[in-house]
Amino acid sequence: MRTSRTCRLAILFAVLALAAGSFAATAGASVPTKSKPPVKLPGKVNNKGTKTAANGSIEIEADDFYFKPTFVKATAGQTLTVKIENESGTAHTFTVDNQGIDADLAPKSTQTVTIKVPDSGSVRFYCQFHVGSGMQGAVFTKPGGSTGGTTSGGTSSGY
Repeated sequence: MRTSRTCRLAILFAVLALAAGSFAATAGASVPTKSKPPVKLPGKVNNKGTKTAANGSIEIEADDFYFKPTFVKATAGQTLTVKIENESGTAHTFTVDNQGIDADLAPKSTQTVTIKVPDSGSVRFYCQFHVGSGMQGAVFTKPGGSTGGTTSGGTSSGY
């Protein structure tokens, strides 16, 4: 009887040790890491990732106070066709000051615009209504630098 009790205790401790080790291994793995934005934007930015444009085009989701992807890598000097789909129930804009782009996006609507990608640097885009809440992003040719501009919409130094 004493042997079976000792055996049960040993098994219980082994199970607890395995569970504790498993918890420690998964606890660190479940913490997401935030990637550094490829270019610096003024004010708050709700970063929903970076994607590379393919064949001169990209699709961007406009939703509740973010653009996804937030950053678009494109080829220098190319004309980029951007399809913006407003998936939220809120009106947004897709605005690029220095290129005269100001597309209105009614809830659940889609717009297509054309952006001239600079030879170097980046172009900032934003929602006029929600830029202060972090709804902005950029088209860039290589990581680094900043787009300049203001956080209230207004002007952007662009490229």
